[in-house]
Amino acid sequence: MKQNSCIFLFIISVLFGNPDKTDVSHMIVMLNGETHVCFIDSISKTKVFYHTNDDSKIKQLSLKKIYYIYNDFNRVFHYSWSFEENVRRMNNRSGTVFKINGDTIKFTNMEFNNDFIKPELYVTTGLESSEFISLLDIEKIVTDYTIMHYSIRRGFYYSLSSFLISAGLDIWIKWDDSRRFSPQVWDQYNDLLPKVSLAGMEKTGVTYESVSFIIPITVLGSMLYDLLREKNEFYFTPIYQDKKFARNMYVFSLGHITFRYTKSVVHKIENTTLGSKVIKWIRKKIT
Repeated sequence: MKQNSCIFLFIISVLFGNPDKTDVSHMIVMLNGETHVCFIDSISKTKVFYHTNDDSKIKQLSLKKIYYIYNDFNRVFHYSWSFEENVRRMNNRSGTVFKINGDTIKFTNMEFNNDFIKPELYVTTGLESSEFISLLDIEKIVTDYTIMHYSIRRGFYYSLSSFLISAGLDIWIKWDDSRRFSPQVWDQYNDLLPKVSLAGMEKTGVTYESVSFIIPITVLGSMLYDLLREKNEFYFTPIYQDKKFARNMYVFSLGHITFRYTKSVVHKIENTTLGSKVIKWIRKKIT
């Protein structure tokens, strides 16, 4: 009798249940804040395939344009490198949290947990007060201006790298086979250095004045750009589906771009018969 009752309830639930209620919706949040409410079919290494409730036709989006993806149960199951980098940059700073419900919380320190499936923010709001906040309840976080040290570092490394690369190109263009390697290299990079009598450098390099002038200008320019672009504001969850972020959350990094490109090339090589054997052999040697 009990078994028959279970079968009867199952049939009733199938016949009269609404299948749309049981489907788990997914929210694809783009780097600019645009949000697609949909049902994800699959995710490859470069693309996500999905369809909407109104259209069963499979559509696709490039993962490079996606900030993160979460579902109805507030579970994040895909996040971009920019998402992870933004979270890392905000750690251990003070500022203000703006929640979706309109509340604002000022904090003196914050830490993110390492669980990106259900990310939470631990904020210290006073000497003896603190609380956990779900990241998906947050519209944006505004940090203090200590975040500008990323601007300073970027401006310094980019300008210095340009001088070093220019000197390297000049060596290659003016290369003299009759001279030894080290003197030719020293002649170029010596031009970038100041006068240091103790090290045997009696004259300041001819391009040192440009280095000492352009690098600070580049650093200040990088800081000003980030201030105007409000890079101390980090957006996460749009309030409305059609509302975009006030700024794009993409984090530019030459190192990450190089890594991603190299990974893509290795993946293409690995898909060939010979390349697969070579990559496996290299991995065995490394491990």
